[in-house]
Amino acid sequence: MTADHPSPAVLAWPLTDAAGTRTVTLAVHLVEFNAATFDAGAFASAAIALPLEVARSVRKRQAEYFHGRLAARFALAAAGLPVADIGKGASREPLWPAGTLGSITHNSRRAGAVALPAAAWHGVGIDLESPASRELQDSLAALAVDAAELALLAAHERLLPRAALLSLVFSAKESFYKAAFGAVGRFFDFSAVRVRAVGPGTLDFVVAEPLCAAWPVGAAVRAHWRLLPDGDLLTAIIW
Repeated sequence: MTADHPSPAVLAWPLTDAAGTRTVTLAVHLVEFNAATFDAGAFASAAIALPLEVARSVRKRQAEYFHGRLAARFALAAAGLPVADIGKGASREPLWPAGTLGSITHNSRRAGAVALPAAAWHGVGIDLESPASRELQDSLAALAVDAAELALLAAHERLLPRAALLSLVFSAKESFYKAAFGAVGRFFDFSAVRVRAVGPGTLDFVVAEPLCAAWPVGAAVRAHWRLLPDGDLLTAIIW
């Protein structure tokens, strides 16, 4: 690979599904990038489609989109699945090739993707976040959790600092949204699931509003998380 097309680091992550009944080793393909030096010509040289709205956006957005799609290409190829451009749906969801499902994520320095055969699973979601800055913690708390969840997180600050805990819950709810979107088929808010337990490597939710037949009120959801060496948080949900 050239400097514009970096090779991924592959994180083999053993975990259980959202119901805790099946196990899988999730292969997360992670690609690091520097948005400040990104050249949009990388789209053409890698034969990755450049949507008009991304072409018109700032360099940071272009770098995130490119490296997310690049990671997805690596994930599809490594899983022996059809490698094709991943479009974007009406709700901004990635459109995976027929017979596949997956998830894409990024923060300001790294993109990640997973890909799986659609016949084996219903949905998968991953999300990558950096610990919230001091300036963002209050807005993140107001956006992603209610008062009861905030109190629960406060009791777990021995596990992670408050900034990381807030980012962790935000990330895990994002992972659930991505994993469940195909079944739910519509936008739903962070309040749709509520944290009920935080543990080392896992985070348990309960569904708080009717989403679809697969995710009724009261359904239990288990997310998995891990802390990357540079402090980023990665979460995953599969079902």
